[in-house]
Amino acid sequence: MDQNNEQVMYNYAGKFINLANEMIKSDHSGTVGMAIRFAAARFSVFEASTQTNNFAEDRDKYFQLIAEDFRKTLQFNFEDYIKALSPK
Repeated sequence: MDQNNEQVMYNYAGKFINLANEMIKSDHSGTVGMAIRFAAARFSVFEASTQTNNFAEDRDKYFQLIAEDFRKTLQFNFEDYIKALSPK
C-alpha cells in the first residue's frame, strides 16, 4: 500500500473508531466490539465477492487472505498498545 493510501486507510479507520468510542459511552456490554468485528467481517466478504467471478470456488483463498490480514493487524495493534501502556 502506498503512503497516500495508507493515510486514507488510517483516516477511515479513525472514523470507525470514533463512532465505536461514542457508542461505548452508553453501552459497556461488549456489543460495540462484537458489532464492529461483525461489520468488518461482513464487509470483507462483500469486498472479496467483488474480486472474483467464482466466489464459491475462491472462498478458501479469500478467507485465508482476510484472516491473515486481520491476524497481522491485530498483532500490530497489540504490540502498539503494549508499548503505549508500558511505563516510560
